[in-house]
Amino acid sequence: MTSDAEIERQLTAFMRSSTGDPSAQVGALTALPGHAGLSYSFELARASAGGVARERLVLRLAPEGVRPSGPADVVKQARIMKSLEGTRVPVPPVRWLDDDPAAFGRPYFIVGFVAGDKLALGEREYSPAEQHRFASAAVQTLADLHAVPWTPRRAAWGEPLTLDQEMRRLDALLDRDTLIPGTTVGADELRARLRATMPAAPQIGCVHGDFQWSNALFTDGGINAVIDWELAQVGAVLIDLGWLMLFSDRASWVETSLVPTHIPPPEALAAMYREAVAWPVTEADVRWFRAFAGYRFGVITAFNLMLHRRGKRLDPTWEEIALSAPLLFAHGRELID
Repeated sequence: MTSDAEIERQLTAFMRSSTGDPSAQVGALTALPGHAGLSYSFELARASAGGVARERLVLRLAPEGVRPSGPADVVKQARIMKSLEGTRVPVPPVRWLDDDPAAFGRPYFIVGFVAGDKLALGEREYSPAEQHRFASAAVQTLADLHAVPWTPRRAAWGEPLTLDQEMRRLDALLDRDTLIPGTTVGADELRARLRATMPAAPQIGCVHGDFQWSNALFTDGGINAVIDWELAQVGAVLIDLGWLMLFSDRASWVETSLVPTHIPPPEALAAMYREAVAWPVTEADVRWFRAFAGYRFGVITAFNLMLHRRGKRLDPTWEEIALSAPLLFAHGRELID
């Protein structure tokens, strides 16, 4: 595995070449949390007309030794963010991106650092009124994303995925015989109900794929940026609403640290979303996508716990999260029935 010292050396060489400043310096390299690659914040100092210009940036690298596809395709993530520049959806400013491994031995992108708190991580304690205001801003941002025309952006986003394709992708994870049996209790029953009641013609648009309280950077002014676009796609936009509702629903979790303390309940978020969009959002569809969100995250949880215990992708946080997997499936059945 590439050491931090080597990454800092590579960054320094890259910045000197890219900025045209042979004396540019990189410092304060700090690893950031993430599951589908490596991210580092760093400070760049380079010559300017007034002396030395300093700025904080973020480097995202594809995982080492992993084919750059799906969540590991960091360049696609950067292209998606860049495609949203100039829209109402706040994204980090993309500075550099490339599939060429010459600079870092793998694909990468570099964006401007955006300050803000992640509500689910308790980085700062916000009042109930503040969290309600942030929730309203988050739902409006979601509506703004779903209203972005996707066809002019298909080169970055790709072609639409149907709900049947979504279910089949999850089948590929759930049907593995290496999963830990206790984590998938109730999954088959919920899968059958979801297939039997699948919405026939969902609203299609740009979907973040993991829009929840840890993937938006909040400050007193609202949302500064939406981050972590590794699951972004074109598809049924209510996937995002169901996901945000899941991470606002204490009834779905054994351990509720992923749900901000004072966030409005799921039903309130759905009401905000209905007010913010120009297309009809039925109660039946909302319940289906809430159930689908529980099923989707339950399957992902079971899969990631298996990878962790087999030593393929060590991440002990899945041990705690996996306690909720059977509850996610059971609550999904309650919602859809």
